[in-house]
Amino acid sequence: MKKTIIALVVAVLLISSFSTIASAAPPDNQAPVSDFSQERILVKFQPNVSLPEAAEIHRQLGGQVKETIPGIGVQVITVPKGQAKAKAKAYGLNARVLYAEPDFVAQAMGSPDDPGFVKQWGMVKVEAAQAWEVTAGSPSVNIAILDTGIDLDHPDLANKIMSNANFGSSPTVDDIHGHGTHVAGIAAAMTNNGIGVAGVGCNSTLMNVKVLGDNGSGTYSSVASGIIWAADNGAEVINMSLGGSAASSTLEDAINYAWSNGVIVVAAAGNSGSTTPMYPAYYANCMAVAATDYNDARASFSNYGDWVDVAAPGASIYSTLRNSGYGYMSGTSMASPHVAGLAALVFTAVSDTDGDGKLNDEVRSQIEGTCDDVGVSGIGYGRINAAQAVGSEPMPPGAIIGRVTDAEDGSAISGAEVSDGITIVLTDATGMYTIDDIMPGSYQIVASKEGFQTSSLTVSVVSGTAAVADLSLSQIIVPGTITGSVIDAQDASPMVGATVTDGTSMVTTDASGKYTLADVPAGSYEVTASKEGYESSSLTVDVLSGTAAIADFSLSEVVVPGGIGGLVTDAEDGSPVIGAAVTDGVRTTTTDVVGQYTIVDVPPGSYEVTASKEGYESVTSSVTVVSGATSEMNFSLNQTPSMSPTMWVDSISFVEKGKNLFIEVAIVTANGGLPGADVSLSLECSNGEVWNFSGTSNNGGSVRFKLGKAPVGSYLTTVNSLTCSGFIWDMSKGISSASYALGG
Repeated sequence: MKKTIIALVVAVLLISSFSTIASAAPPDNQAPVSDFSQERILVKFQPNVSLPEAAEIHRQLGGQVKETIPGIGVQVITVPKGQAKAKAKAYGLNARVLYAEPDFVAQAMGSPDDPGFVKQWGMVKVEAAQAWEVTAGSPSVNIAILDTGIDLDHPDLANKIMSNANFGSSPTVDDIHGHGTHVAGIAAAMTNNGIGVAGVGCNSTLMNVKVLGDNGSGTYSSVASGIIWAADNGAEVINMSLGGSAASSTLEDAINYAWSNGVIVVAAAGNSGSTTPMYPAYYANCMAVAATDYNDARASFSNYGDWVDVAAPGASIYSTLRNSGYGYMSGTSMASPHVAGLAALVFTAVSDTDGDGKLNDEVRSQIEGTCDDVGVSGIGYGRINAAQAVGSEPMPPGAIIGRVTDAEDGSAISGAEVSDGITIVLTDATGMYTIDDIMPGSYQIVASKEGFQTSSLTVSVVSGTAAVADLSLSQIIVPGTITGSVIDAQDASPMVGATVTDGTSMVTTDASGKYTLADVPAGSYEVTASKEGYESSSLTVDVLSGTAAIADFSLSEVVVPGGIGGLVTDAEDGSPVIGAAVTDGVRTTTTDVVGQYTIVDVPPGSYEVTASKEGYESVTSSVTVVSGATSEMNFSLNQTPSMSPTMWVDSISFVEKGKNLFIEVAIVTANGGLPGADVSLSLECSNGEVWNFSGTSNNGGSVRFKLGKAPVGSYLTTVNSLTCSGFIWDMSKGISSASYALGG
């Protein structure tokens, strides 16, 4: 593949040659050598050295031939990391070696000319600049950013946006929130344009697919619609720095649709610092991305677990901000677009090796198979390495090895067939097997033998290594049955049509109340019998091979609770008594604004019901509750002489001032405004936000509350409490709530 660099000045500084490590060490005044690979050296043998002789030297010195440079016969040798200099010296001391030297690094492209690149530590960590030496991506590869939108006028993004779509609640595709703009810059900001920052995807283009509202949230249906639209309109990569904690079949269907159409789908793993799955990242056809920090440790906020595929830098990431700005953000939201941008690069560096007409499977395998193992558990394949992912050299194959044993006693099973879906091998006398020449990726290994149940597991093969897949097979056992009867607990009559299940199979009882669960493998089972109108019953039975286990059930009718309801009124004038407490001795409720109450979930029986309220004499009456019915019980309460005067809310008014909304509450008594009254109220907006306020009335009996930067919408304010020493709140007077519409 031709390596292209766009508008970059290449400056190569030649340092003294360091030829043949076997020679004397360079003098102190010699110019220092440039950086070199820590795990590769260059070796050239004497002309008369045969290939077997060279191979023996490699074996003795621990080197492996990676390639031979044509024309000059120099071999590129891989050695353990950090031993390049020492190994070059060891090779150079061998008389059959003409020369050996480290594989030095020539500083060519270095970094793009975007001034903010020096702040993008994540780009350096994933070796993005080195990847651009191989491929800078292509404008024909589109990255769909499903987010809060993208700043359409940002100088580092505007010319990258090739299409826009809006599936969120906002009236505009522009980014009002700011999250999507930061994400888009990481994935594919204009690179090497002399301003701002660089994007991992370099020359790749962006699709602005707004699925979240201007408050940063959105529905799964909006996200699913955005996925489908992006897949149908030319996206090769979809990035979703978003997620929810609830699973959704709709969301999974959309992910699968995109994957089946050749799209790589990437999503943030979440920021709760736990193993809790986030969706859509959790789904198999979506790459779940955790976040790492500058030290290649998992960021403290990042989710992790066996469902997380890869990691990428996500702590203090510098990228584009709305209003043409730049700044830092942290989160797996920032890690995900690193992977999305890399996927766009890899699309230009792979071929359809499996002939399915799509590249997304090769792209994903390449990214996962070339990650750096940074020693952090719970992030799948490791932290991405862009340079390795776009390397033109094929990755060396690996292998799968293991042993097949009898699940009962652990003995070896010889002659078992083991397959990775392509190759089939047989286990030897010790139960061992080996499948060679396996390309990096995930494989389902299946082991089988006549007389045993087939077993399988999934393993991941890393380039140049052997994955271990040990399997145990259980002998095939003749199934048994579970049989019995179900009767009514009250009269022992057979119960027809009851459902009986062992957790796998389900049957219903016949006219005599009997049932049989057939073909039940040997084992222990929790069997449950149930029927509508009856309480279900469960018991545990052990099924032996070829035998019938007995499980008889007796079901009791479900008793449906009833209720007690009615009115509580003032004995003097028949007016409703609001807020009166009504109790049956176990459950308590209060009357509403019309004096009505209902006590629910009351088991059938007789009850002494009492109604009471401060300022009234309590009343107790007897009532009988019947199953499934509500018994009526009304109360008439006599007032007790009150020692305290009453107060009430006389008015609630709203005042708009600029972007602020003021709520003024007037507290009065029979003698006028009441100072020193403590008022608590709640204010609910139609957008779902709720505010709580409290304050004390002034000398005129008024108290004012302020809501700064009030959102446009409808408001409902409710006085929750009103207290003042020496006074009683008379809720039958005045008002306790009011509504108001702001803007719109």
